[in-house]
Amino acid sequence: MTAAFRSFLRTLAANSALLRAPTPPPLTLVLGNESADLDSMVSSLALAYDLSTKTPHPVVPIINTPRADLVLRPECSLLLSHTLEAAGASLSSLTFIDDVDLARHPMDIWLVDHNAPASRQAFLEPYVHGIVDHHVDEGKCLGAKERQIEVVASCATLVAQRLGPLVDPDLAKLLIAPILIDSSNLNPAAKRATPSDIACVQWLSSLVQWASPQQPSTALTTATLDVSSPDDLYKTLDSLKGMVTHLSPYDLLRKDYKQWQVADANGKAWALGISSISFPLKKWMKRDGPLIEQAIGHWIAHQNLDMALVMTHGKTKENGIKVYGRQLILAFSPDIKEGQMVVDKLVDVEVLGLQLLEKTSGAWWFTQSRSESSRKQVFPAVKQLIEGLDFS
Repeated sequence: MTAAFRSFLRTLAANSALLRAPTPPPLTLVLGNESADLDSMVSSLALAYDLSTKTPHPVVPIINTPRADLVLRPECSLLLSHTLEAAGASLSSLTFIDDVDLARHPMDIWLVDHNAPASRQAFLEPYVHGIVDHHVDEGKCLGAKERQIEVVASCATLVAQRLGPLVDPDLAKLLIAPILIDSSNLNPAAKRATPSDIACVQWLSSLVQWASPQQPSTALTTATLDVSSPDDLYKTLDSLKGMVTHLSPYDLLRKDYKQWQVADANGKAWALGISSISFPLKKWMKRDGPLIEQAIGHWIAHQNLDMALVMTHGKTKENGIKVYGRQLILAFSPDIKEGQMVVDKLVDVEVLGLQLLEKTSGAWWFTQSRSESSRKQVFPAVKQLIEGLDFS
């Protein structure tokens, strides 16, 4: 690890403390998206390091989820703790969204892994100085001085490209992890990896000091991350990410979640939430059955949603062969009377390829034949659908 990157990691705790000062000095805040997955956490940390080399102000990466929710993301805890501990820091050095009052001190904001503030953080838009993101452009924050928005598999690809020669072996391993996770290990069948992602992985992999193949690498330890190849790194982190069977239905809904406000053709604002769950629906149904629909109802009430989409995905056996697939559950607030009309339009959305499995009293359950379409593709399609709704 270079002295510069190590030094930056050691400043995280002190810079975070500046946010809580009665009169904070000028700061630059790098805000990841509210799903707070591996890509968002790594990208916010790495982009903050990049910006720290270009500005005299302290730069603080902010994990956009409560600190207590980190336990829901073991793959993030493992990778980040290893990186921080190697520099003499720790997970406690990081700043989480409940550690700071952004409304009190909005300051100079960079958005990473999203290009429009979450609906609950919309007040930040005038303060957004820059954007680095890989989702479809939502047309917000047009006053930002820099808007780098390119649709690739992982935002970490874009951040790595920005860092260039600043990337050392430890930072390379940090950056390569979310690219592999978000592209399903560059699997062509997943249809996610772009030429930019592939080239970035090749470059980063050449920088990493991989363990000797003779050394055990079937398990990863928090002390060493001792793996001999990108494949080993991917398999271990993906296995951790997939460890969700101990979580309650409610925790599964909040583990990887994003929420937006979308106005229909009549100007009515719809609160739309999408949960992504790495648990095949068939297995989830077998485990929790009616508790799933109950949890979705509670989640809609807790988040004050008009419409909730629950995207499940993973491998299940079909004729003795493991097959990757996606499913979708759609539910509405009891106040929404136009649910069936929305569903009728949604089944015609090509990017989803929905096929109805079951209609219950409180939800519609679908298989998603377009399994390559993740939330990154689904939200823009649903947003466009809602914007075209006219109930007059």
